[in-house]
Amino acid sequence: MIITTTNSIENAKVEKYLGVVTTNLVIGTNFFSDFKAAFTDFFGGMSGTYRKQMDTLYQKAYDALSLKASSMGANGVLGFKIDFSELSGKGMQMFMISVSGTAVKVAFESASSDDIQRVGKVSTNKLSVELFKERWSTRDNALFPNREELNFIMENGLWELAPSLYDYYVIPLRFDELRPIDEKFPAILSAMSYNDVVQFIYKDYSSRKKYAYSLIKENYLFNAEQILQLLQDNHISVAIELLETEKAEYDEVDLQAMEDICTFLDSLPDKGRIEEVKGGLLSSKMVEKYICPNGHKNDKECVFCQEYDCGLNIKGLTQNEVNIINTFKDKVRILKALLKDN
Repeated sequence: MIITTTNSIENAKVEKYLGVVTTNLVIGTNFFSDFKAAFTDFFGGMSGTYRKQMDTLYQKAYDALSLKASSMGANGVLGFKIDFSELSGKGMQMFMISVSGTAVKVAFESASSDDIQRVGKVSTNKLSVELFKERWSTRDNALFPNREELNFIMENGLWELAPSLYDYYVIPLRFDELRPIDEKFPAILSAMSYNDVVQFIYKDYSSRKKYAYSLIKENYLFNAEQILQLLQDNHISVAIELLETEKAEYDEVDLQAMEDICTFLDSLPDKGRIEEVKGGLLSSKMVEKYICPNGHKNDKECVFCQEYDCGLNIKGLTQNEVNIINTFKDKVRILKALLKDN
């Protein structure tokens, strides 16, 4: 998410204006430490404590506005405005921070070197970008990107660096540390085009599922072809979970791949079996039992294994996975009808 006080974003074209977005945050004086000393220090200037707390307020409001805009499908906010005000009455004193802007969906354009050469002049910004890219290519990979680097990438739309940023993002946290990449990378994704993100977000999905799933879900990055590939590579459970994610809009190509997913799931081979086993220790009578994929014996009528922490049917699927598949099939059926009407 790129938020700017200007009415445009460099190297970007507004595709759609989504409306004004606002948020307010009210904080009581107990939010501040040593409140009386917070306004002025000994010399009458703004104290470091006050400045730090106000910066915290600003960041909270900024994040809230970003989240609100994202929920509208925006990847940018133009005309960002911020206002601090003091509220008091009945012996109470509070502060309110109000932020607002226009939520937009923008498409980013990269200036080619041919364009630069044709004009015969190079701007300071373009020079800075090329210098940054060169330094990025030779930086120490053991060092996580800092906040300044990430802000520069966002402000200049250097989306070609996103795959390398993703490699940092999926590195597990140590303890409860908060890294700039954890905050900024989701915002970078939301500013990028769907096709560019899909190229790398599904890479090594099974090993990166812990991080990738929430990114795909929150940024509407459902991709039927990628999910079908996961199924074909025998990553059945992780692929089924992705069927609950969404895409901003669907077309005939999506529908065909979604129908292929349904066909694949309908043709899953049996992993369990029905077979005759001895009825008990003292009985020689043979009875039919459902043997689940994990080898647990169940009554023949059981669709799902009754063993604790198993619950698999003959295809190796859980009840929840079957429910997800059935809901997905309903979605495909309705989508097909809607596309036919269009």
